[in-house]
Order: sequence, then C-alpha cells, then structure tokens
Amino acid sequence: MKKITILSLHLGVGGIEKYISSLSKMLCDDYEIEMIITYKLKEVPSFNINNKIKITYLIDGGPNKDEIKKCIRRKKYFKLITELFKAVKILRLKKSRTKKALKELDTDYLITTRTYETKLANKILKKSNIKLIATDHNYPSKKYKKELIKSTTNYDRLVLVNSEIRDIYRKEIGLKAVSINNFIDEISKEKSDLSTKNIIAVGRLSKEKGFIDLIDIMSIIVKMDKDVKLTLVGDGEEKENIQNRIKELKLENNIRLTGFLNQEEIRNALLKSSIFCMTSLVESFGLVILESMNMGVPVVAFDSSVGPRVLLSDGKGILIKDRNKEEFAKCVIDLLNNNKVLKRFANNAKKSVEEYTPDVIKKEWLSLLKEVGNCSRKRVMFISSTGGHLNEMLMLKSMFNKYNYSLITENTESNKNLKNKYGRKRVGMMIFGTRKHMFTYVFKIIMNSFRSLYYYIKFRPQYIISTGAHTAGPMCLLGHILGSKIIFIETFANSETKTITGSLVYKFADLFIVQWESMLDNYPDATFGGWIY
Repeated sequence: MKKITILSLHLGVGGIEKYISSLSKMLCDDYEIEMIITYKLKEVPSFNINNKIKITYLIDGGPNKDEIKKCIRRKKYFKLITELFKAVKILRLKKSRTKKALKELDTDYLITTRTYETKLANKILKKSNIKLIATDHNYPSKKYKKELIKSTTNYDRLVLVNSEIRDIYRKEIGLKAVSINNFIDEISKEKSDLSTKNIIAVGRLSKEKGFIDLIDIMSIIVKMDKDVKLTLVGDGEEKENIQNRIKELKLENNIRLTGFLNQEEIRNALLKSSIFCMTSLVESFGLVILESMNMGVPVVAFDSSVGPRVLLSDGKGILIKDRNKEEFAKCVIDLLNNNKVLKRFANNAKKSVEEYTPDVIKKEWLSLLKEVGNCSRKRVMFISSTGGHLNEMLMLKSMFNKYNYSLITENTESNKNLKNKYGRKRVGMMIFGTRKHMFTYVFKIIMNSFRSLYYYIKFRPQYIISTGAHTAGPMCLLGHILGSKIIFIETFANSETKTITGSLVYKFADLFIVQWESMLDNYPDATFGGWIY
C-alpha cells in the first residue's frame, strides 16, 4: 500500500483542519496515511481522526500570539520582551523541526496545506522521488498568487477548492493547477423544519468574515421584525468589537454569541434555524455553507467572495450584490415571511449537496493520485509552427500533464488564448512568418533563432517534441547541440514528399516518426507511428 503524508500546522479548530481530517479519513482505506503536524495545541484533535492514521507532532504546544497581544493591551512591556524572545524561539524551532521532518520523509506522496510548509518542501524535496501536491484554500491577491506560484515550482499538482480559483492559476502555470471541491462527511437524514424566526452565522470572529456588517444588517431586520433572532457561532479576535457593536445598536435581546461549538452542537443549532447568513469579505469555498445546505437551511450571502458565488448559483441559495445591507435584510425578512419560497430554496440546497459527498470527491482524489503517480518531472518542450502543425501538436495535449511541459508556437491572433489555457509561464511565442514574404521571412528566422536560445535557457528541456515546421527547426538544432533528446513527428499533411524542416531534423533526431507508411521510403530509419489524429 502506498503512503501519503499530510503536512499541516495544527489540528485545532479551522477550515483546513476540518478538510485534512475528512480527506485523511476518506483515503485511509486505499493508502497508508501519516500526518505531520507542527503544533500540538491540545491532547485530542478538534475533528475526528480515523485511528488508522498516524499523527506525529513536531512541537508540544503552540505559538504565543495571544500572550503578546495581551501584553500590548495591558501595557506589560517587560513581559512583552520575554514573550517576543519566546516567539522567536518557537519560530526557529518550527523551521528547524519542519526541515528535519522533510529531510527524513519516507513516503510516496506529500500533501501540503499552507504556503510556509509548501515553500520549504519545494526547496528541500525538489530532487526527491516523492510526488508533491500542494492544496490551497485562499482566494489569491496578486501578491499571494505570486508567492504560491513561486512556492510550487517543483510540485506535481496544485489543488484548488473550486474552478474559478483554478482558472486564475491556470493562466499562470497551466494544467498543473486543478480543482477538487471540499466535501461534507455524509448526507444528513435530518433537516430544519424552518418554523422559527432564527437565523444563524458560523465562523471565526475575524474581520474577513464581515460579522460587523451582519450586526448592522440585524439592526435593519429588527426594525422590520423585532422577533427575529441571530445566533452567531464562533470565537476570535473580533469578539470584543462585535460585542461593542451589539451594545451600541441595542441588539442584546436579538443576538446571541455562543463562542466555540463542536460539530454536533453546530448541527443542533442549524436544525433550529431557518436561514444561514454569510457575510464574508473573502471566502474561497465556505464548507459551512455546504453544512447548512446539508441540514436543509437556505443560505443568503453577499456575492463578494467566490465560495458563495460557486456554491449558491442556479437557485441553490440567494446572492446579494454589492454588499448591500438593506437588500440583505429585506431578503431575510421576505424569506421568513414566505415559507413556501423558503422551503423551495431548502429543497434545492439539500439536493445540491449530493455533488459534495465523499463518494464523489474520493473518485476525483484517487484519479488525481493515480495520475500524479504516473507522471514525471522530466522537462519536455512541445514546439511547432501555427496552423495545422499546431493542431497536430495539440493532439498530444494529454501528455502535457505527465511531464513538466512547455509549449512554443507562433504569435498569432488565434493563438493568444493558449497562454490562458496552458499557462503564461509555460507558453512561449515565436514571431510569425511565411515564405510568401521571403525578405522578412529570413529576418524573422534569424530573430526566432535568438528567441529559441532564450526559451531554451528559460525552460531547459530534456526532451523536445516537434510536429514542424520552420519555427521548430532552430530549436531542434539548438537542443541537439546542447544535449536534449529530439523527437520529430513529420506532418500528417505529407504522405509522399519530405518537408524542408523534416529533411534537416531527420539527420540528427533521436526519434523520427512518420504518420504514413509510404513515408518510410523517404525516411528509412524513421518509425511508423500511425496517424496523430
């Protein structure tokens, strides 16, 4: 049985922690699973971990951020100095023990969950045979995207939580970016009867969750119906600000802060609620949305984050544009006053969660692991002219994901979308030219020779695969001189006569393939490969 190691920060409360506990449980019948966890925050993980799974902690305890904040708040500056020294010690310990664990790793696959660990593994394991898979749960800012791409240069796959975020990364790194949704543990047999005027929100009490906006929305709702109650589940650094806002708006009788609740307690709270409210400024997926839908609780959310946009499309929930608080409040009241519409959304939500069950998602993960297990980090360049030559080259696109690929062709209007599809960092463009304009054509061939040198240095291909024609010639020759293996596929368009580029490359190609058996008369040492189409 092959082994998967999951490297993560802690097993306390959090979306990533819920994700890896569910992922490990889902895969433990097919793979040996080990978790390497940086901080041991408590004796028992916050989420259920299958007893087949081995857990190794690197540090007994966690960081001291809360102590530092407390010292600043209470102006205990001497103690603050002590805590800062302690923080530096913890960070050094974190780095040294994580590096040691990576160097001693004995596994087939490594799955990382945060940029810090991903970056270390990218450097330490770049020459290892371990298959590297990075997972990421954040909607990327420009800076974050750049950092993550830099941190995964030696990774086999980058797994994102939805297709919208995947497409953002694909524009940069191509097919290495894939998406596999988060998932619920099981379809609930219970569901809310939607009979109350209780609404609910669940999440870490932090600024990006937008709970201050939710308190403002509640002040509008209460003016329309004083019987509506909000249950706010969670804890965090914004708790004091939220409490102050509740007092300021005199909403103590309408809003209850529960603090942290375990999974069973959250389920019970959802069963007593009629609407789930999502006000996050940033939410890449929003597992709690799925959990609410699974309990038959309709979701109202701002459309400002990608998670709700993906999960609540096509009538699965209600999206409020432009973070309009008045519209949000009105929508909640309208739903609470129209049980028929409320139940319709609840039924749509309940049905849609069938797409996010372990059975569905497990197939995607097993397929990914098999694909990654069969892929190689060999650097392979695919190069051709535009038009028919490029069409033939793209018939080989199923090979791209099996290697560390690059794609080179000519810069034409029809080819501009190739960068979005196969990755800006993986696609290169030569100057387009034809022999119809011989003077400029010669000049462009010279320029493309210099471009060939640039792209060769950039991608350092171990193998060059080409379907012709003239654009590929200089690169094939350069690669041959510098030690790359050259594989040339003579064009399908020629069944009787040689092409000029084919005639030249045939003399030094390591493998020369023809698509018509009749072409073996022209290239006696070639291999007949059949049609590429």
